[in-house]
Amino acid sequence: MTYYRHALVLAHDAIDGEILLTHGCKMAHALGTKITIGHISSDYRELQYLNDNTIVDKQSQHVIEAKEMLSELAKDIDFPAGIEELVSITRFKDIAHLISERQIDLLIVGHKNRLFGVLSSYSFEFINRIDIDVLVQHIHSKK
Repeated sequence: MTYYRHALVLAHDAIDGEILLTHGCKMAHALGTKITIGHISSDYRELQYLNDNTIVDKQSQHVIEAKEMLSELAKDIDFPAGIEELVSITRFKDIAHLISERQIDLLIVGHKNRLFGVLSSYSFEFINRIDIDVLVQHIHSKK
């Protein structure tokens, strides 16, 4: 069995974050794995050529909400966890940099079965683009 030293739990929202963090916490307790909870926000400012305050305000609000979500997830667990909010247009490059910088050896992500989910899910892209083990946890959709 592989023992992971540091896992990055990449949450999309509070629902999948709670599910993924539960799995990460089990590993942390059993194996002593360090946990970092992360979220990626798209950086729309890099896409615009003109200064549009509406986009900047929406981007800032999204980042604030994501940080609040990560803080809520972190306070519900019984051991310290790092928090990382990435604002990026080059998500795979920035995640690879974070993995290298923090010596992360496991990425935990979620995947929901939905129409065009295979095409729109970043979870499977991480498998192809990241050089560490990736655990894809199925997230059941509420019916």
